[in-house]
Amino acid sequence: MLTGSINHVSITVSNLTEAMKFFKPFLEFLGYHIGEVIQDPNGQHLTVNILPGPRSVAVNIWEAKPEFAKHSFEVYEVGLHHLAFHVEKREQIDQVYELVKSLGAEILDGPAEFPYGGPDGWYAVYFLGPDRMKFEVVHMPGAEKTFKEMMRALERGMSK
Repeated sequence: MLTGSINHVSITVSNLTEAMKFFKPFLEFLGYHIGEVIQDPNGQHLTVNILPGPRSVAVNIWEAKPEFAKHSFEVYEVGLHHLAFHVEKREQIDQVYELVKSLGAEILDGPAEFPYGGPDGWYAVYFLGPDRMKFEVVHMPGAEKTFKEMMRALERGMSK
């Protein structure tokens, strides 16, 4: 069941303290538990932020080594393009839009319907966060419906 699923995503920021002023409220809105700043054996600082529950995925935020902190993120450079998060309800897209805008994000597109989600829709907002990293928050009614049906089927199977 876990084969192929994502365990965690780690991103690197130029200044962890400053970046967490954005990521803490943003990730908390999405349901993540925000970890304390820790230091790894190599001396790098990071936070491990976990989304609890059956999906249990983490978004780790690392501080760049000083010699790399000035390198700016480029969406179309080799590497990560953007990171996308699901929400359960369409109105949460509008709420996250207001939240990230108030935190200083540059809104790239949306909130709006986009043609990617098939007949059930794809309502999303795209924005640049700390260090100009690109993020998306999306509501996909079809995916949400499938997930809820799967969870109900699992619960029925467990209760037998």
